[in-house]
Amino acid sequence: MNPRIVIVGAGPIGCYLAQLLKKQGAKPLIIEEHNEVGRPVHCTGLIGHKVFAEKRPFRLSSRAITNIINGAVIHYDRQYFSIHRERVAYVIDRERFDKELSQGLDILYQNRFLGLEKSKSGYIVETNQDEISADIVVGADGANSTLRKILNRDANGISHYQGIQLRIKTKPRYKDLVELYLKAPSFFWVVPEAQDIVRVGTISENPHKDLVGFLKETKIKGEILERFGGVVAVGICPHTVRENIALVGDAACQMKPLSYGGIYFGLKAASILASCIKERRLQEYDSRWKRELVSEIKIGLKARQFYRRLDKDELSKIFWILKTQKSLIEKIGDFENHSRLLLEIIKKPRLYPQIGTLLPMFFKKISD
Repeated sequence: MNPRIVIVGAGPIGCYLAQLLKKQGAKPLIIEEHNEVGRPVHCTGLIGHKVFAEKRPFRLSSRAITNIINGAVIHYDRQYFSIHRERVAYVIDRERFDKELSQGLDILYQNRFLGLEKSKSGYIVETNQDEISADIVVGADGANSTLRKILNRDANGISHYQGIQLRIKTKPRYKDLVELYLKAPSFFWVVPEAQDIVRVGTISENPHKDLVGFLKETKIKGEILERFGGVVAVGICPHTVRENIALVGDAACQMKPLSYGGIYFGLKAASILASCIKERRLQEYDSRWKRELVSEIKIGLKARQFYRRLDKDELSKIFWILKTQKSLIEKIGDFENHSRLLLEIIKKPRLYPQIGTLLPMFFKKISD
């Protein structure tokens, strides 16, 4: 007999998990606080090619792709260089992407998760509309996950940051290249969505003020078609499974700390979670997904911490190193695996004079 599974949150990771479980013969129920899937939007909408390229038990629809990205332009203090990698990423319509993933699923809308309590046979999930019985409860409820707080009452290593993004009606400077502007402690992005629309945003401690200043500085002008914001949770979640409760996606902090992207990691973790449920080995989920992803997250956290504490001269050195390693980045740079490139750059003998001065700073800054 299949367990009764309730998933909190109908975002892309919650829906993908539900599709996998449904394919395995289960009948998962999703509860969603909003009245539709895909709104409001909380994501840049830029995802690496692996999201669509890798084989999956449930195939993702590519109909939500609005533009193909073939590289990036990296800016720092009026200097810049470009990196070219064919089909390295895609710009997607997140609302359509999410809705495609939700097709055929059992979703209860306008049901806000309030809490849960143990029952004789499992759990009672409480919402503002109903009480729902479940054997397994999965939190896919995003960066501000209520279920994460239930599982991790003593979690101190998770930080939250605000992000903001604007859709602006203006012609992109580059039709198939993302622009990244380095400006510690954060960065800004300009993503070409279509021939006459760009997405401009940042994640920082004061994103609205920072973005207003950035638009003025870069002279990006046009009609603002849409503005949306969201929260990211950065860190390593101590507990992502306890008894028959599990966390996945942003709720489990399964994201890249340097770029804040979470779709790819979330999909991989959802596949691991679906397998654990199928094999009735739910308690192995935490160790399995961490074995697969946590080393990348740890390296990203250290690199992010280092980047956020750089002064102007130090950031200039980082930019110079990246610029001189343009060909290496084009050859092995991985949208989903940043550590490989970092480790390869450190191995370069001719960079030792620069790296040699940065490494002591790296260890000092991450230990301060």
